[in-house]
Amino acid sequence: MIFVKIASWLPFWWIYFWFRMTAYFAFYVLKYRRGVVHENIKKSFPDLSDEDRLKIEKQFYLQFMEVFAEFTKSYSFKKKDWEQRCKLINPEVLQAHLSKGEPILLLSGHVANWEWPAHAISQQIGYPMEFLFKSIKKESYQGIMHKLRTRHGGLPIPKDTALREIIKRKNVPRVIGMIADQIPSMGTEKRWVNFLNQESAFYVGAEKIASSVNYPVYFSDTVRVSKGHYEVTFRPIAQPPYAESPAVIEKYAQLLEEAINRNPADYLWSHKRWKYNRKQADTASNQ
Repeated sequence: MIFVKIASWLPFWWIYFWFRMTAYFAFYVLKYRRGVVHENIKKSFPDLSDEDRLKIEKQFYLQFMEVFAEFTKSYSFKKKDWEQRCKLINPEVLQAHLSKGEPILLLSGHVANWEWPAHAISQQIGYPMEFLFKSIKKESYQGIMHKLRTRHGGLPIPKDTALREIIKRKNVPRVIGMIADQIPSMGTEKRWVNFLNQESAFYVGAEKIASSVNYPVYFSDTVRVSKGHYEVTFRPIAQPPYAESPAVIEKYAQLLEEAINRNPADYLWSHKRWKYNRKQADTASNQ
């Protein structure tokens, strides 16, 4: 943590330089998850040439390390830095709900910089920002991530107890963020959606939360404008009242795919997003 604090005061170009070197080392020497990245991109973009897919792979490693560089640097950010570096294009969309006392469920994916928007919202929107997180096995690393994520006013909620915690303060106006593109554990409830040219499993938690507490649901669409500069647009997914279960997952998957297709290298391809298929999941559930 001391390293992060010191590094956050270094100029951006210096931090970018070292993390860029790390990206080259991860790609060419360690070959960190090269097979996973290659297969994910190949299955998601079958019509691209091998050369074009390799370009995406290389660019992914560079931009992946840039996210870590920016996350480190942002430890020392002030409000003006968030306003300059992570611009909210249409904050009035969220404020219209919050000013009426309506909490909001805000979904995002591992696109561009997936850490900054929550902090930028917390600093700029004028209402509390909470976000769901999955516990990390390595306690020392989780401690660092917790300090970084709460540094600018965010409140983390463990995914395992999320619905219970949200219901406790059901009517408190706030933004609840959720990165919802991870693959569910094989034995858990899931929704199968055609996503990036393949049948993909999604958590149904976001949809359950929305229908349980009647929250409006939005997608946080983050675009990398230039190195270290982002724009976030809030796009509608579902609005209460919900007469029946809202199609949150399908709309979310559609908006996420559009964001990925805009700049494929900006997605987190090292995640084992498709480590099992529907047939394997069905077989496991019947055993």
